[in-house]
This record gives sequence, C-alpha cells and structure tokens, in this order.
Amino acid sequence: MSPIEISPYLIGLRKVESIYNRVAQLSHYVYGEHQLDRREEYLEELEFLLKGVKGTDSHLTIFNHKTYSPELEVGHMEFWGPLPEGTSNERMISILGLLHPDYASFPYESVDWFTKVLQKIPTEDRTNMKIHHSNMKYMRTDNRPIRIFSQGMPLQSDEQNNFTFTLNYVQNIHHLIKKEYPYYWIRFSYGSENKFVQTFHSETKDSAGHDLLSTREKDVLKLIAEDWDTKEIAKSLFISVNTVGNHRSNMMERLGARDSTALVQLAKMSGMI
Repeated sequence: MSPIEISPYLIGLRKVESIYNRVAQLSHYVYGEHQLDRREEYLEELEFLLKGVKGTDSHLTIFNHKTYSPELEVGHMEFWGPLPEGTSNERMISILGLLHPDYASFPYESVDWFTKVLQKIPTEDRTNMKIHHSNMKYMRTDNRPIRIFSQGMPLQSDEQNNFTFTLNYVQNIHHLIKKEYPYYWIRFSYGSENKFVQTFHSETKDSAGHDLLSTREKDVLKLIAEDWDTKEIAKSLFISVNTVGNHRSNMMERLGARDSTALVQLAKMSGMI
C-alpha cells in the first residue's frame, strides 16, 4: 500500500483515538476510583441473560465509567462482527471507528452532556437512575448498517451516588428508524419513581429538564399503543383528527421512528409510556 493510501487511514485512526481519550478524560472527572465486585458472578449472570436473546442484534456489557471501557461483555463479537485483537480500550476505539460520519460528535457530546447533568443533581435524588441512548448509526465490520439503542442501569456507585459501573443492554433498532434520520437522543430518568427526567436531542443540541414527548403527546401515544384509531383518539381527548395526526407526525420525527408501531416501541423501551 502506498503512503498516499495509508495517510487517510492513519488520520482517521488518530481522530477516533483522540475522541476516545477525551471522552475517557471527561468520565474521569465525575467518577472516582472503584473496582468491580463479584466479577465472576456478574459474568455468569450476563451469559445467562444473553441466552434469552436470539440472533446477533443485542449484547450485554458491564461498563466502567472511570475508564470509559467495558469491564465484562457477552455477545459483542456477534453483534459488531470480527474486531481486531487487543485490550478493551483498543476495542472501544475500534468500535468508535465504525460510527457513521453523521454521528461523529456523539461520543464526546453525549458524555460531556451527561457529566454536566449529573453534577447538578443532588445526591439524595440519585436513585433509580436509568439512561437511554437511541439512534446512533454504525457500520458493522461486514458493512451492514445498524442503529444502536442502549439502556444503562447502575450496578455500583461511589460515595456521591455517581454510578461507577452500569449494566448496559445494547440493541440494534435499525428496523425501527427512518432510513436517513441523522440524529440521536438521550433520556435520563432518576429519583423516586423516576419522576425526574433530563433529555438531549442532537438536532437542536437542546438539553432539557423535561421529556422528549409532551404530556399531551404521551396521552395520544398511549391510545395508539392500545390500538385506538385516529377518530377514537380525537373523540376521547376532545381534539380534532388533524391534531391527532400532527401529534403522531411530530413524535415520529422527534424520535426518528419509521412508523407508529416503531414509535410505540421506542417510547416503551425508553420508559416514556
């Protein structure tokens, strides 16, 4: 291979590694030193859980937020395809290199957002924490496009109730998302009965202390989920048929859902309904 052919590859690799190092550094600011307890028990549990998942469209990870890398993983090789041999940090860099260019800002942007949000939450409210990331586009090592949805739940926390290790369930939701949708979103819920919500949407770069869907939109969506038709929903909520349609379209556009069925599934997966 000539130097002209190698140069773009090296530039791309250095860029991905630089992004990874910055993200790991941001994570370091929030989370203190901590070791994962009961490693073998957790690994057995992950393997047991994964047996209930068929195919290559999901994997489970115990993620270390101090190092910003997986501590334990199952199903990841089937999910991503063959990855270069190396440490978990090197594998994370390889995975970041599979990100679609539209989502190049996702690793830094999302961790920066979450770091700032978490620092503002009182310690007493750091309970029942769940974080969902949705819609990021990757290309597997076999060049098959996938869309990522992940749910993170804390396994261990430090003295300030920052979660140091999370159980992450990662799923391919390519079949749920509009083909050319170029955005991702994050939903973080916490507190008693998950009553507090923080969100981020990459289209507007808005960080908000409210949900991605309004109360009225959720009312409409709950009835869609129960298989009510548009006229029935309009009559029940005392709104026009056009208003129901507008709510449906707006929700699909905001979440990137391909159709109404996908919209309901994304909202349920992320705890919005």
